[in-house]
Amino acid sequence: MMVIFVSQCEKKALKRTRRVLDTFADRIGDNTWQTVITEEGLQAVKKLLRQTASKNTAVSCHWIRSRARSDLLW
Repeated sequence: MMVIFVSQCEKKALKRTRRVLDTFADRIGDNTWQTVITEEGLQAVKKLLRQTASKNTAVSCHWIRSRARSDLLW
């Protein structure tokens, strides 16, 4: 599945989030990553983000279904 990660993190959380997402996806903007990933891979990303999460962490994952349709996964 094609997904886009959007991050609105601040301070140290920004560096931690970028480190995790850069290993799994290609950065397409300042705070945006896009990749083709399996369901198991998506669960692994979520698990790693939860381990490094702080109160300044905010990440969303959008599943791209078609050009005009995307669904918010988390």
